[in-house]
Amino acid sequence: MKISRSLPLLILAVLTNPAFAQDNAAAQPAAPAPAPAANPPSTTPVTAPPGNVRLAGANGRVVDFAGIWEARPEGLVVVITPDSPLATVAWDRFDLARLRDEQPALDAARQRAVFLRSAQPVNLGLFAGLLTPAQAGAELRRVLDETLTMKVPVRYRTTTTSSTSTTIDPALPLVYNGLVLNPPPVVSQTNKIVSETRFSPDELTTSPRRVLETLSRSEGIAAKDRRDLFALVKTNPVLLENTAAAPDRIAASMPPKHLRPNDPTIVTVASRLGEFSDGLRKLTTALVVDHADQVLIRDLLYLADNPALR
Repeated sequence: MKISRSLPLLILAVLTNPAFAQDNAAAQPAAPAPAPAANPPSTTPVTAPPGNVRLAGANGRVVDFAGIWEARPEGLVVVITPDSPLATVAWDRFDLARLRDEQPALDAARQRAVFLRSAQPVNLGLFAGLLTPAQAGAELRRVLDETLTMKVPVRYRTTTTSSTSTTIDPALPLVYNGLVLNPPPVVSQTNKIVSETRFSPDELTTSPRRVLETLSRSEGIAAKDRRDLFALVKTNPVLLENTAAAPDRIAASMPPKHLRPNDPTIVTVASRLGEFSDGLRKLTTALVVDHADQVLIRDLLYLADNPALR
């Protein structure tokens, strides 16, 4: 049986128009009433298909939505079937009392959208697990600000050195009754112990953001210090590996382009996150941090704090 492409519109009409079902019922001939069964079937409520979201309309009818994207001040952005386009259903088409009782999180998103006059993410049904631009930015900042512990190599610990010096001083001759006496020379020996204390513990607590900010700086930090920090990072590869995996994971959770706002930063954010992941992975095997690497790191930090991702 071929399913008509107008099915989504038909479901919306049933949800939003109380007279729709009555007109169709009047147009159909009445069927003969069946004989009462000896054992009537149980009245177990029918549940929605797995993954669908069931909402009641203002006319009392219930419709299963394949996905709910976000709540806007004017209504709910939904898809009725997986192959149907996005549609916005006004709030007055829903039974708001049942929505408050059956979907309290969805009703809370409706109230925030109406009060703040801005879209609020919902992500139900087919959209479960997808990140809005604000959620993607929050996840990226969480990864960058996560507290990590780095092991400090032995060469950065306390060292102690000792030295010994010997000095021979000739004594002045003595004259006694016309005789010249030469006393033995004076030998002095000095032992010197020098202790150098580096105030670096066995472990350091930091975050990927602080490490990347230092590596990306070309002014205000000595090149030797930057090389030492990079060597310290190379002895703790988990820092770069975890940070490199995060942009790829966030990009995979971004919605398709037609669901993103028409903003250059948001439209290209998935591809840019992939570039950042590739660049950070290359640093795990690089010998030095060159200028191109510093530019890439700075772009990543700028993107994380971009107002479009807040």
